[in-house]
Amino acid sequence: MFYGTYRLLTRLFFCLSFPIFLVYALLTGRDRTGLAQRLGLYDMGKMRHSGGPTIWLHGASVGEIGAAVPLLEKITESFPEVNLVVTTVTEQGLKMARKSMGNTATCLVAPLDVPGAVTRAIRSIKPDIYLCLETELWPNTLAGLRNSGATCFLLNARMSEKSFRRYRRLRGFTSQVLAGFTSIAAITNADAIRLIDLGAAPEKVTVCGNLKYDLPPVLDQEKIRQNWQKFLALTDATPVLMAGSTHSGEEVLLLKVFVDLKRDCPGLLLILAPRHLSRLGTIAAELSAEGADYDLLSQIKERGRRNNIVIIDSMGDLPTLYSVATYVFCGGSLVERGGHNIMEAARWGRPVFYGPSMKDFADAKELLEKGGGGFQVDNAGDLRGKIRQMTVTPELYQRAAVNAARVAAGENGATDRQLQPVRAVLQKITKHD
Repeated sequence: MFYGTYRLLTRLFFCLSFPIFLVYALLTGRDRTGLAQRLGLYDMGKMRHSGGPTIWLHGASVGEIGAAVPLLEKITESFPEVNLVVTTVTEQGLKMARKSMGNTATCLVAPLDVPGAVTRAIRSIKPDIYLCLETELWPNTLAGLRNSGATCFLLNARMSEKSFRRYRRLRGFTSQVLAGFTSIAAITNADAIRLIDLGAAPEKVTVCGNLKYDLPPVLDQEKIRQNWQKFLALTDATPVLMAGSTHSGEEVLLLKVFVDLKRDCPGLLLILAPRHLSRLGTIAAELSAEGADYDLLSQIKERGRRNNIVIIDSMGDLPTLYSVATYVFCGGSLVERGGHNIMEAARWGRPVFYGPSMKDFADAKELLEKGGGGFQVDNAGDLRGKIRQMTVTPELYQRAAVNAARVAAGENGATDRQLQPVRAVLQKITKHD
């Protein structure tokens, strides 16, 4: 009854809303990307066909696609014959999927969760296995996959308290949707409890940790640190305040924190890593207006470091630059941007500070705070105060550093844990040993 009602409502909603959406897309030029694909109209002629099973992985947007990359890499290492199809909802997610997985996977826009689009998509893709990341519970899609004979897995499953309250109003329907999964890999115990309360079979739910924080081990950590120290003309005693993935409005705040801290710590170095390199000109103008001199990271290679402020103007260097940090601030958190991945810094054994806007990484925030390696600050003054406290209390700093590394290490292995039941099914299909 629930599914029948849902199918009827989605058909009705589609018939009423799609013509309006189509006119909007044609007039504005927005949301045209993958318009046919949203209707399940896929040209699978260019899809890789190896004769092996087909895996369809779905992730809503950029964050889920990022978590999917190492997941699919591990699958193809053991099962190179599989055919991979990746779908996502957003244009940004599609761009990232094609950039990171375009050579090994067919990357598409996900179909709308209406019966016709879903049916066409499943007939085109012909998946043997469906991997759903986080909690993208699309009832028509899951019902269609189940009827087609595909084995469905819910990976990296999260269920916030807010989502839980919403889903619980339709617990009977939600339990039917969750029943379509062969197994569910929950991120935390709280996620598992909520999913079971919504009707998931307890024997299907396993707590596995978060794919996003299962970062690959850093080889030659000491060598990496020494190389950056040499490049930046640092010694082991040079204190460094690293601000990663900063957004508009945060650089000026951090500059003021840096100037205040420098009175007690003359050798302090500030490294700013803006989230978007397109803002470099704006940041440079803001620092100049405050009378601050700086070096771009690209300039240091040619002339050496001349100033105590460095702006990272390259992609890909931030993860290893954390190795020379003393204190780390995670950007996008003193302004309303939802924060960024604080585990990237924690795995280097560095205390991590962040503002109150961490909704996109609330689980990592909770893990680090419970473990004693992460610290929320309410404003720039609070950040300055907490750093100063650690500066004058070395044992407090050392304890926080050890705690941060321990928490980050505890997330290692999440990918393998979540893939265990998927591998079991693949072994049966491919008859691998």
